[in-house]
Amino acid sequence: MTEVQQRTSATRRIAAGLVGLIPLGAVGATWLAWHDRLPAELASHWSGTGEPDGFMSTGAALTLGLLLTGIPAVIGLIAAVISSLRPALLRGILGFAGMVSGMGAGTWLISAGLTLQAGSAEKAVLGWWLAALIVSFLFGALPYFIAPKPKFTTTMHETRLQLGANESGAWSRTITSKVLLWLPVALLAVTAIMFIPAFTEGDLSAVWMGGGTMLASIVVLALIAHMQVTVDWRGLRIVSTLGRIPLKRIRLEDIAAVEVTEIRPSEWGGWGYRVMAGRSAVVMGAGPGLIVTTAADKQFAVTVADPATAASLLLALRDRMDDGGTHHAGSAQTVEAQLG
Repeated sequence: MTEVQQRTSATRRIAAGLVGLIPLGAVGATWLAWHDRLPAELASHWSGTGEPDGFMSTGAALTLGLLLTGIPAVIGLIAAVISSLRPALLRGILGFAGMVSGMGAGTWLISAGLTLQAGSAEKAVLGWWLAALIVSFLFGALPYFIAPKPKFTTTMHETRLQLGANESGAWSRTITSKVLLWLPVALLAVTAIMFIPAFTEGDLSAVWMGGGTMLASIVVLALIAHMQVTVDWRGLRIVSTLGRIPLKRIRLEDIAAVEVTEIRPSEWGGWGYRVMAGRSAVVMGAGPGLIVTTAADKQFAVTVADPATAASLLLALRDRMDDGGTHHAGSAQTVEAQLG
């Protein structure tokens, strides 16, 4: 890394750490602006989008808000100044700390702001502010993307699978995440606990908004919990086994390089289907995987067993296409014996 790159990286690290102070600053600034008008008690819990059913003293709410924003801010700053911390790990720490502080600030702002607006804690109607509370954790994306990006190098995988003139290749593996399989079940239980009371009380607006968001998340998790990875004349494909929904395809002509490596979730943004600037990945856990670099200099990674065979077949099929060969379904013998 050059001196200029080192300075740029250091600047981005510090900037990402300082951004984490914004939620803490928001809590402190609003307290200074509102403290002489706030009542002794704030609305702190809503079962639906109507009036509150839980309350907290203003002092306790402020203390909670300062703790939930101050502790993550300090952790983020400490992580930002540790120059030996890997960029992938730094991003993970800053992103998680930002999520916590964002929710802490959102909780304080909504509780204090709605109470102040209504004139009393008992009359503080939540309404559509529930959506703002749900998405407040997205603040973590701000320090995450400001922090320096991890640098990944791609090592050319050189081995080609030997195919006869009239032979094609087909390779397929299923990938599953036990965590992602059980998470929809847990979310479904949480959804029931949260919104069945509102449904029985006739508060359908809360059910449609909050419950709908949770159910949509459950469907997305179910789609990416169990997938099939395929390599054939169509290139590399990722398909959800639930509904056979295509999630990713890289055509043979778009492949510039292939790497077989050990994939760590911390370097690719975590578990599941991850989308980042210039990179994307399907990560089911730490282990062997495949990294494909495209002609557009984009990277895609997937954790899968036996990635070496997949890489060798991809390169063999791509080379055949570059040499003027054609590939179409059902036109040639499938070499499954070689592919295991």
